[in-house]
Amino acid sequence: MNNEKYITYTLEDFLDDDNFVRWVSGKETDVSVGQFWSEFPVKYPSAAANFDFAVSVIRTYRSQEVWENKDNKAHLLDRITATIAAEESRRPGIFRRMNIWVRAAAIALLATAGGYLLYNQLSRPHMEMIATGYGEKRTITLPDHSVVTLNATTSITFQEKWDTTAPREVWIDGEAFFDVAHLNRDTTNVRPGQRFLVHSKGLTIEVLGTSFNVRSRHGRTKVGLVTGKIQVGFNDGPRSPKAVVMLPGDYIEYADNQLLLTKKINKPESIKRWTQVPLTFTDATLGEIIETLQDNYGYTVKLSEQSIRKLKIEGDINVANVEELLTVITTTLNVRVEQPSEKELIIASGK
Repeated sequence: MNNEKYITYTLEDFLDDDNFVRWVSGKETDVSVGQFWSEFPVKYPSAAANFDFAVSVIRTYRSQEVWENKDNKAHLLDRITATIAAEESRRPGIFRRMNIWVRAAAIALLATAGGYLLYNQLSRPHMEMIATGYGEKRTITLPDHSVVTLNATTSITFQEKWDTTAPREVWIDGEAFFDVAHLNRDTTNVRPGQRFLVHSKGLTIEVLGTSFNVRSRHGRTKVGLVTGKIQVGFNDGPRSPKAVVMLPGDYIEYADNQLLLTKKINKPESIKRWTQVPLTFTDATLGEIIETLQDNYGYTVKLSEQSIRKLKIEGDINVANVEELLTVITTTLNVRVEQPSEKELIIASGK
């Protein structure tokens, strides 16, 4: 690969690059090419912002399927048009020069609620966004020295420099484990700059100093607390649940403006096990395992019948790769797995 050209790559250049698009889409089979793109933001920091934004454009475009609220479609399109016009005036010709696929991708990003929020966040001065690809995990240090581990296909957005007089805020899409720097020991007197807020699809998690996991995928957000204490507030409207105070071992699931599950986990440390083991599950259904294969590794999974999604493997699964996971599935459950291509699986009942 001619690496020198990437140093000056613009957003448009990334979106027009077949190698880059193939990698983000999880279709790149060349290990060296995949490693190059994974390490790109570190090697070429001057182009990292465009790189990260292009990753978000492509992922959002691929996941956008239908308009959930058709009554708002015209209003959203008007807003998108205005946003594009503003961007066009700031960077003349960028949208006009893009090919049809790239224009559609940019519009898809702006058309989704999360994408529109992300675009606005990135438009603010000094905002940084870091994203991971399929099968990739990454640990980053935030401006306050808090440490965040990102799971595959996850993005985090935050201000490049944090004002000590304002709350520390991050936006997460995907799954991440947070180990937050403790700035205050007196919970009765918390100054604005000591607050730490994590925003994730309909809820806001507020912490002082603690470690917890948040997973936001498929319209459902799951939060598990390992150490410390957090308060989870819900942002979807007047009928939203009241804020929930969580203690170590507490676990919640939230979707559709309601709490779907609250429970206690006996071993809170197990919540962060995925940061140390590539593939880990506890009492997982086949459906949950399939979801991880799709979200984290880019697999397409077809089932002979939907009922087998409810099959469960009791106990813990800790494996190093997808091949070992498939072996566990076939030896534990009464199913057979076929693999027509590298990223395609067919699972059927009976061996």
